[in-house]
Amino acid sequence: MKNNDSKKHTGITLFSVVQAVPDQVAANLAEEVVILNLKDGVYYGLNPVGARIWNLLQTPRTVNEVQDILVQEYEVEPQRCRTDMLELLERLAAKGLIKIEDGKTS
Repeated sequence: MKNNDSKKHTGITLFSVVQAVPDQVAANLAEEVVILNLKDGVYYGLNPVGARIWNLLQTPRTVNEVQDILVQEYEVEPQRCRTDMLELLERLAAKGLIKIEDGKTS
């Protein structure tokens, strides 16, 4: 397993605020989610854990808040959760499905 920290991810830190953009439509299918990006007409699918993250992103949250929720709900080590979550957030951001704002640590 790779040991990545948040600084290796494109501008996303634990203090970044992430949220789904309005230019998409999502539907729950069993425990998964299908997302239609209205800008490019492409569908994306998320597995159950990705679907949980997607549902959490319907309101602005810090990456740290999302991680804390996932660690409580799933049997996962915080570092593994962070690594996998940051990878998903990067992919969602690259597809224009979420927006990321710098969070302040004050």
